[in-house]
Amino acid sequence: MSRRRLVVGTRGSALALAQTEAVVTALREHYPDLTVEVRTITTQGDRRRDLPLTAFSGRGAFVRAIQTALLEDEVDLAVHSLKDLPTAPVPGLTLAATPRRANPHDVLVTRPGVTLASLPLESRVGTGSLRRQAQLLAWRPDLRVVGIRGNVDTRLRKLTEGEVDALVLAAAGLIRLGRWSDTVWPLPVEIMLPAVGQGALALEVRADDAEAQALVAPLNHAPTWAAVTAERAFLRTLGGVPGGQGGRLQGAGGRLRSAGSGRTAPGRACRLSRRAETAAQPDPRPPRRGRIPGPALGRATPEPRGSMPLGGPRNRRRGGWAVTPTDLPLAGLRVLVTRPR
Repeated sequence: MSRRRLVVGTRGSALALAQTEAVVTALREHYPDLTVEVRTITTQGDRRRDLPLTAFSGRGAFVRAIQTALLEDEVDLAVHSLKDLPTAPVPGLTLAATPRRANPHDVLVTRPGVTLASLPLESRVGTGSLRRQAQLLAWRPDLRVVGIRGNVDTRLRKLTEGEVDALVLAAAGLIRLGRWSDTVWPLPVEIMLPAVGQGALALEVRADDAEAQALVAPLNHAPTWAAVTAERAFLRTLGGVPGGQGGRLQGAGGRLRSAGSGRTAPGRACRLSRRAETAAQPDPRPPRRGRIPGPALGRATPEPRGSMPLGGPRNRRRGGWAVTPTDLPLAGLRVLVTRPR
């Protein structure tokens, strides 16, 4: 290895720094002689805390400034929460690795003595996510959703001070910050589908920086890479944006199943029961520079009685996976489909 110094760009929140520190620790374990510098970057989403998250829908508000620094050679590696990363590629950049994924699910955080089952009627539940709001109201229409923003500790303080009766947060963030407690209740996917890529980190570098790509390659976790790539393909196929739709992909015997959720107009949610299935055989070759390997979604046959199909690419080889779309009825999993206004 000829490179002796690597500059890592990240947001300045406690969670972003904790995630970046885990990456930096792993790099130092692999390369004891490598000097790693962490540089914090303020993003648009960090600056405009007066705006709801919906105001930034699809614009990469929490990653764009870091990507600009990467393109301008101010940093060599960007560490993102993968769920914040838009699916549209940025010319000149490439996703180089995804470390092992943390718990991908959402949780309900309550006050002491209140459980998931005993949450009172018309409780005020804090979340800034349209995806979470839609699914909360589908589960419990009586709940009063309160829009909140801020880092994990700020949101927990709002709960402690009585501004809300409960919160919906990502399990991974609580775990990484050491904030898990006996008032945290995991939400099953039947109630709350997590965001696409939730719990995973994205290590992004310049597409022409082969050395940086080689440095982070040992940090890549192949099962995480395969799962989140397929989830993001699902998101692209629905035309969704980060935060607006969710999905969780599970693979067994080469069969990939995905389900999604999303939001329509304020206070309105729609449900569809469907499952997108694709037969895929992973290519054992490592990803080529500038290419993100993974499956593409297959086409799905519409179900009877007016069910809506999930359209997808036809037979083709995409991103290192040999994909054979299959026509299968979509049943057993729930999808809330949304198109943001």
